[in-house]
Amino acid sequence: MKNETFSQEKSELTEVSTEARLIPPLDPKERLKRRRERIAIFSLLFVFLALMVLEFRISRVSSTLPFVNSIFFFGLMNLNLIILILLLWLVLRNVGKLFIERRRNVLGSRLKTKLVVSFLSFSIIPTLLLFIISALYINTTFDKWFSIKIQNTLETALEITRIYYRGADQAAGHFAQHIAKGASVRLSSGRLNREKLAQYLESQRELLALDVVEFYSGPLEERVMAVRTSEDWEFPAPRLSLDLLDAAFAGSPGSVIHHAGNGDWVRSLVPVRISPDYPILGVVVVSRYVPVTLVNKVDEISSVIQDYKDINPLKYPVKTAYFLILILITLVIILVAIWIGLYLARELTVPVERLVKGAQMVGAGNLDIVIQGSGHDEIATLVESFNKMTADLKENRERLTEATRDLERRKIQLEAILANVGTGVISLDQDGRITTFNRAVAQLLEITPDRAIGRHFQDALSGDAAGLLTVFEKAMNSSAPLRSPEVLQMSLKVGSTTKSIAAIATSLPTGAVIVIDDMTSLVKGQREMAWREVARRIAHEIKNPLTPIKLSAQRLQRRLGDLTGKEGQLLRECTATIIQHTDELKEMVNEFSDFARMPEVTLASNSLNETVRETLSLYEQAHSDIRFHYEGDPKLPNFFFDRDQIKRVLINFFDNAVAALRGDRLEKRIDITTLYHSSLEIAVIDFRDNGAGMPDDVKSRVFEPYFSTKQDGTGLGLAIAKRIVSDHHGFIRVQSEPGEGTHFIVELPTVSKLKV
Repeated sequence: MKNETFSQEKSELTEVSTEARLIPPLDPKERLKRRRERIAIFSLLFVFLALMVLEFRISRVSSTLPFVNSIFFFGLMNLNLIILILLLWLVLRNVGKLFIERRRNVLGSRLKTKLVVSFLSFSIIPTLLLFIISALYINTTFDKWFSIKIQNTLETALEITRIYYRGADQAAGHFAQHIAKGASVRLSSGRLNREKLAQYLESQRELLALDVVEFYSGPLEERVMAVRTSEDWEFPAPRLSLDLLDAAFAGSPGSVIHHAGNGDWVRSLVPVRISPDYPILGVVVVSRYVPVTLVNKVDEISSVIQDYKDINPLKYPVKTAYFLILILITLVIILVAIWIGLYLARELTVPVERLVKGAQMVGAGNLDIVIQGSGHDEIATLVESFNKMTADLKENRERLTEATRDLERRKIQLEAILANVGTGVISLDQDGRITTFNRAVAQLLEITPDRAIGRHFQDALSGDAAGLLTVFEKAMNSSAPLRSPEVLQMSLKVGSTTKSIAAIATSLPTGAVIVIDDMTSLVKGQREMAWREVARRIAHEIKNPLTPIKLSAQRLQRRLGDLTGKEGQLLRECTATIIQHTDELKEMVNEFSDFARMPEVTLASNSLNETVRETLSLYEQAHSDIRFHYEGDPKLPNFFFDRDQIKRVLINFFDNAVAALRGDRLEKRIDITTLYHSSLEIAVIDFRDNGAGMPDDVKSRVFEPYFSTKQDGTGLGLAIAKRIVSDHHGFIRVQSEPGEGTHFIVELPTVSKLKV
């Protein structure tokens, strides 16, 4: 049921979002309604602000509370007032709607009215009683809180503490005068004996049970003290201020209260002199200690009195706020009663209306409708049965839709795989028409999918691709899978390139599938491995007899070199011919050996620009009729490569270019450029000549071993160059057209460490 409800809500949201794009502009009535709503909102906001300003100006609360607290207080009161007005408006609005629906004979309006009246009757009487009792309780409580008796009691407690401090001050002043008289007698001699004075102060302190007695002989002189030891304080207290001391030395006694962390000190100052006509000899200070517990009580009483004075002006505003909250709660209860009545009425009448509308929508073909129902009565059972019927219909339709989508997804996935796989795939239907023709087979056969898909394979596969017709026909005529184990060699229309392919055909009840793979690279690799084996054996078989043949010819030259006449001339010519051709055979055998077993690459940090420049200098001197142009990239850094092996590649390029430039040409030119791609970490050698160029059939086989267009060439130079570049994890390419020269491109990685 929850899933069906969710499906309905999702469908309704989809329908709403679809219809939202097609909603026409608002009609004048709707526009006027929204305008009135905006005016009402702004009016309420204006009334809210105006009431706050008015109350803030005329009320005494604003003068006793901080500005922010006053704004918050009046804002809260006005917010309660606005909410109260809104609730009252909602109650009246719902009652008005009931009367309008009843007058218009709307389905369920009479039942709604009866239920609302019943719930109001049950709720309004206890609500009013609760309101009256709460109002009386609030009024009584506020009168108790803000009574004059409490205020008088707090002020009396504060006055007691003041009397205590005054008594301590008077006692300290009395004892200070007494001690000052005794000190004047002892100072009448005119000399100040600090030890005797300290003994006198200590005796007086113990006799009079004082806390601290001090004597100042001058405002800036060091004081003499007698202190009662106690764990309640840490003395000495700070020196008295110069103003008090100056006044005391001027003849004016005084007193001061010092606040310390562990209590208060009541200190009284009395000047010391023999008689009123004599100068002042010093100042006696008597200090009385007030415990911290008493100080804290005094502070608490003062704080309570101040708080009481601060909140006293809030008595009537706070009381009003409480009454507003009571009225607010009463209206909420009445509104809830009305809504409960409307809810129960809606629970009885709405399901029937929904069933009627749902049946109409199902008849129109909309199976997404889900009727909401609650409870366990007969109407709920009817709604549940209706929802189950529509859910079953919808589930069956969704299964069909999901199956269709799944097939579509599989088709898209298969097409994506076939489009990106490197193997060619062709599928045929029962009539032999091509239904699948992926990109790989299109590139292999050079037939666009538009020319192949939908056509019979005999019409689509023509020309060089006609050699595959036998495989297709066997696949269409066979009931068992057909596999062709041999590699089919055929000439495909890729310029003049010969490609080797492998084709595997499989028969299916719905047609056939033929898989075609390009085996050219594999065949080339196998051919290269075979040539290497042949070269190794040839080098081994030929190299062994060459050395004794050459040594024998050289021995004949030495032993019979003194012969004269025709015999001696013939001997010298024959032995020279034998030695020359033996050396040529040995050089050719060495090339065979190098191709069969290339030396390991020895990596070291070298400069490619210097390597190219060194190789170029050899040919610039030997071929002055050719114009050489070299441009090295200054940003090309040193990197790891085999210097000798790369020079061998460059020498091969130069030899081939020089051979291609032989003959009568107006301009013979060789351009060499080095580039550095920092983002790819690749160094590039760009080698160009303006020789005769190569046709496509030669260009496609130029890197094959033992393929050469020169009469005296072995066909191993470019094959060895490709092997060297490959051992450096690089790439080599050739671009050439007949009559437009040849262009070789070598790309080498410039990483700091290269593992071969």
